[in-house]
Amino acid sequence: MRYVLITLFCLLSSIAQAGDIRGIFFQPQESDLKIPVESWPKIFSEARNRGFTDLVIQWTSFGDVFSSQANQEWLKDRMIQASQADLKLIVGLGGDPEMFTLLKQPPPIVGSYFRKINQINVALATRWAKILPAGMISGWYLPLEVDDRQWREAPARAELTKYLIRQVDELNQVLPVPTYISSFFAGNMTPERYAAMLENMEAQSHVHFWVQDGSGTNKLTKPERDLYLEAVSNCKGYAVSGLIFEIFTQTQADHQFAAKPLNAADMNKTLRQKSPCGGDNVFFALNYLIDFNATK
Repeated sequence: MRYVLITLFCLLSSIAQAGDIRGIFFQPQESDLKIPVESWPKIFSEARNRGFTDLVIQWTSFGDVFSSQANQEWLKDRMIQASQADLKLIVGLGGDPEMFTLLKQPPPIVGSYFRKINQINVALATRWAKILPAGMISGWYLPLEVDDRQWREAPARAELTKYLIRQVDELNQVLPVPTYISSFFAGNMTPERYAAMLENMEAQSHVHFWVQDGSGTNKLTKPERDLYLEAVSNCKGYAVSGLIFEIFTQTQADHQFAAKPLNAADMNKTLRQKSPCGGDNVFFALNYLIDFNATK
């Protein structure tokens, strides 16, 4: 009976949140630890004043960077300050710097890796649900990004789907709030197959997909990107839960990612964009919107 109530509560929460989010990603970096603590309330308040309702913390564990007790306390303090600035929190879980390399292994090995990730995420979620004030967490975010290359083959997709079903279910048992994940495309599947893949995974696992618009990375031309975005935005059929609008321009290749914020005119134009079908509007990322160092 308890499980049924938890599941029902989660579904109702998901419905209530659909399209209500105007979020911005906060990707904690080691360099952020050097920002004076008194600057963070200003940063979060500026984000709220610019119309954002939700802060999506991309991860709360990423390799060794945030593994220490001191750095976990740092993250907790930042989340509390963001909440005090009237931002709802969608809490990211375990990020792994080696994830994309490890996911290239054969499906059975990937399945074992996913079981490890699931345990890490449940432990993190349990910790945050316990130490953060009640009602502060409005969602979970899985740092795994689902692309259109790694999951083209059925055996790989089966392992990913199995993982998402289990992960969402176990996170619901920790705290019944929606679980989100992002996805990106680079021309490795047809737009129709890509949309069908996301639709199938979302239907089976009840994870909420946000699709990156790809405008900052520029791997595809705008007409090419539009084909994929139209495929996942069929309001009379399948539409993803929302889009992630990129407010940066990539300046270096993938292996040494570097980017700069959009110029003022393009930034204002991008910030006015909205997901079709009343979906969530999410932007990447806070450090491109606000110069952290300027708040010192």
